[in-house]
Amino acid sequence: MRLAGTYHPIPYLIERIADFLPGVSVSAALYMDFDKQLRTSLDDESLSDFLKVKAQKIRSCSQVTEWSNQSDIFGNDTISKSQLSIEDEDSLNVLKLYFPSPVDEFKDLILIAFPKNVFLKSLNTTFKGISTQEKIILSNMLSSIFHAEHERVLQERKFLQGVRNINNKKDEKIKQLSENLKTTELLYSNSIRTIITEYKQQLEKKLKTSFTVDKQVVFRLAKEKLSIENIEVAIDDAIYLAYNLSLGEDHIRITTDHLQIDSMRSPLKTKTSSIPQYYKDGKTFDLLEKYEEAAIRLLETGESVNGKNIAKQLTPPVTPPAITDAIKKKKNKINYLLQQYPEKWSNIRKSIRPIHQLDQNKNRFTNAS
Repeated sequence: MRLAGTYHPIPYLIERIADFLPGVSVSAALYMDFDKQLRTSLDDESLSDFLKVKAQKIRSCSQVTEWSNQSDIFGNDTISKSQLSIEDEDSLNVLKLYFPSPVDEFKDLILIAFPKNVFLKSLNTTFKGISTQEKIILSNMLSSIFHAEHERVLQERKFLQGVRNINNKKDEKIKQLSENLKTTELLYSNSIRTIITEYKQQLEKKLKTSFTVDKQVVFRLAKEKLSIENIEVAIDDAIYLAYNLSLGEDHIRITTDHLQIDSMRSPLKTKTSSIPQYYKDGKTFDLLEKYEEAAIRLLETGESVNGKNIAKQLTPPVTPPAITDAIKKKKNKINYLLQQYPEKWSNIRKSIRPIHQLDQNKNRFTNAS
């Protein structure tokens, strides 16, 4: 049997009644399922409009238990209950149990039919011949048992829904993290593509040869999250490797086969033969650090943190346009570093306008993705 919480309470109770009352059977049931469809027993067929109206009238009953001689859910009792003879009492062999519906404000019900010769151990007698008072005891006892089971099903269902919601939130979080990772890799790729293009153009002039860099090279470098210096070293090595392997071709294609990434994972590789000193990762990084330190000094003295005051705090002091010009010249490298180190330079990200604009453009791209 499945977990109780995976059922609607009424079908669950129908399956359990035989365990509680061997020898009796469920003659009928009427309930509203979780899809807000009226059901009778385990029948999947929809009710006619006429029966739906009648069903809702039956479900509006205020009673908790009721004895009847009618096993048809939509049938009417054939005897009056105001004055019952012994024979009439014996004929009331169908117990109706009503339960609050978990779906609407009406009640669901189960009809349990008792054969006359079934032996009731709790009363030490057969069903035939038990008195009205004994039937009240029996109905109250069964009602208590099945209402407790009914409530257990609903509580377990609530628990399972809570677990399902937690799992759904985890799945959604994993999905969001995956999307964020893709966006971050795309941001890295765009910055790396710009750095590669600028550096490639320098080597094209030097070697008098045109080079095309495959997209997969960009994606591979983005995935590795290398420093700017190591990106340039990797491209420098790849271009020279492809150039030396070529047979005097005027146009050379750079693929991932030309990359030597393993060497990039070792302590920082330096190369002075062809990479200009001003294009080093460290220079740009140090520049941002100097600006941030100046901003922190302003905060400590209570002065306004802006580009003008930061320029005065530098050693030696510079003019605000000098800061703007330096940022403009190193825009691509600064943009890359802002993405690579999102936790750094929080003050100048807000107070130096050109840096703030680069940071905002990155955020807008992330949100749009």
